[in-house]
Amino acid sequence: MSVEIELLISRDGDHVRLLSPEVGWFTEASPAGHAMSGGERAGVLLALGRSFTLVVPDGVRGVVTSPAPERVHRPVGYGDVLYELAPLQTSGRSTSNRAGDRDEISSTGALVLRSPQSGRFYHRPAPGEPAFAAAGSEIADGAPIGLIEVMKTFNHVVYRSSASLPPRARVKRFVAGDGADVRQGDALVELDPI
Repeated sequence: MSVEIELLISRDGDHVRLLSPEVGWFTEASPAGHAMSGGERAGVLLALGRSFTLVVPDGVRGVVTSPAPERVHRPVGYGDVLYELAPLQTSGRSTSNRAGDRDEISSTGALVLRSPQSGRFYHRPAPGEPAFAAAGSEIADGAPIGLIEVMKTFNHVVYRSSASLPPRARVKRFVAGDGADVRQGDALVELDPI
C-alpha cells in the first residue's frame, strides 16, 4: 500500500518548483503542459523498498513547464527539482475550462486521460481476459484503465481525478488501440464527466 507524501516547495516570484521530499526513484511523472493544483497526485517515489505517492502541497497551482524525465525510473536526491510550474492563465471561464487545463481536453471537447509514460498500451490484464474498461463504462478515482509495458515490465494506468478530471467519469472511447505504442502525454481515453 502506498503512503502519501507532500512535495517540497521552492518559490521564485510567480514560478514554483516542486522538490523531492526523499531520496529514491521518481516515476509516473506528469507531462509538460499538465495543470497541477494542491492535493493532486504528482507521481510516485520508490524509496527503501516502499512506494510513496507524491502529492502537490495545498495552495500550489500551476502548469508544468519542465520536461518529463528521460528515464521511467529517475534517480533523485532530497531537494532535487521534480517539476517547474508556471502560473495558470486566468480567464472568465469556469474552473474546468482553465487555459492550463487544455491538455486534458480533446479537439472534440471531451476530457482526456493521457499516458503517464511511453510504452505499449494494453486494454486488458492478459490476452483473452476482459478489458479493464469499455466505452460506456463508469470509472472512479483509482480505477485501472489499462496497462503500459516498458521493457517487459507492466504498470497499471489508473484514472486519477485532478483539477481538470472529475472524481467520476464515463468512458467515451479509447483513443489508443489495444497493443498500441504510446508516448508520455499521448491521449489514451476520451471521457465524459458524470
